Amino acid sequence: MSDKQNTHSRGEDSGRQARLQHQLELQSQQIERFLSHHQLSASVTGGAVQPRSIRFDLATPLAQGWERLRGLTHELKSALNVPDIRLSAEDGQLRLHIVRPEEPPVVLLDLLPLLPDLPPITAMLGLAEDGRPILLDFDNPDVTHVLTAGMTGAGKTMLLRTLALSLALKNRQSQLQLLIIDPETAASRKSYAILEPLSFLPHMLAGISYRLEEAVETLEFLRGEMAYRRQQETTTPTIVVLIDKADHLLEAGQRPVSDALTELLQYGAAAGIHLVLSTERPETAVLDNVLRANLPVRLVGQTRTPQEAQAAAGMADTNAQYLLGQGDFLAVVGGAMTHFQAAYISDYDLHLCLEDLHRNRPQPLLARPVSIRPHLMPDAESTAQKPDLPRAFFFDGQAIDLDD
Repeated sequence: MSDKQNTHSRGEDSGRQARLQHQLELQSQQIERFLSHHQLSASVTGGAVQPRSIRFDLATPLAQGWERLRGLTHELKSALNVPDIRLSAEDGQLRLHIVRPEEPPVVLLDLLPLLPDLPPITAMLGLAEDGRPILLDFDNPDVTHVLTAGMTGAGKTMLLRTLALSLALKNRQSQLQLLIIDPETAASRKSYAILEPLSFLPHMLAGISYRLEEAVETLEFLRGEMAYRRQQETTTPTIVVLIDKADHLLEAGQRPVSDALTELLQYGAAAGIHLVLSTERPETAVLDNVLRANLPVRLVGQTRTPQEAQAAAGMADTNAQYLLGQGDFLAVVGGAMTHFQAAYISDYDLHLCLEDLHRNRPQPLLARPVSIRPHLMPDAESTAQKPDLPRAFFFDGQAIDLDD
């Protein structure tokens, strides 16, 4: 192995160690805040990181905490968003074992260092089968607007999150600004949990638009901005607009939404405004021929039928109905098709990125926690005060001291 490869490997290991340390710190605080919320006196004193689980050692009066905590394990599992939790008591020590989710095949924060000189306004989407990074360069005149499509579980909303964060990590706010529209539906809770933390990105022009009135207002703002830019002959900063469940938005908003989207898709790219639309129903009539014609880039996840696959890709015989879901995608541009695995960003990695982005800009740190469950995430006071007991986790035989 060359010196350059050795250096990269050491840097990658160091980055993973830092991310693991950050995750353990947040999970420890989540556990302590959960127990405090349920009036259980306990603190995390350490533990061990194992291949399939993380053990958290708790300091608590055993007789007081054992039975009550057993009754709360299901609620704690939901709060931590982990596959499973079990309790054990050994030599008077109460231990919480959290099952670790399976490692995703492609992790965004492992992928980005491979291309330190990523071109401006370029999103990192994932890895092709041959190991090539899949990039989406919005400065390329062939990349005007994007349609991502697939059934539930394909990974569309997570791909939007990856796209937005990869852009934000590599571009200043003066170069790039973001807007997100995520219309409310009966199945909105999951997409809310995925996209809402992005509202803390410093690149966001406004909070995420959930209600129809907010979405229409956002689209009208973009039409006005587009007209102004065309008059002034300017295209900066680039604005990337992510619209999840675009079919629902078109159905609910009808003519005002359809007219605004059509105009933005036809003329927005020339003014530096790019739209990324996501849909579960690519064959729906609300995505008419004019809209489809102005969405030259297609990111296609698993579909139900060959007909859906053809509508999503704009071409036949893609076999998208045989994709595996969970980030297994096809990128279709100019008639060329590339199979790739979308990069994944976990909640803990996203939290770390948000902290770094705000730390490195001339504005205060986050004023509120990044969570749809604010009582479970650390706030400014809890992160400033460490527990009196030293906390050390052991990973691959090495201690990770959270109180350094």
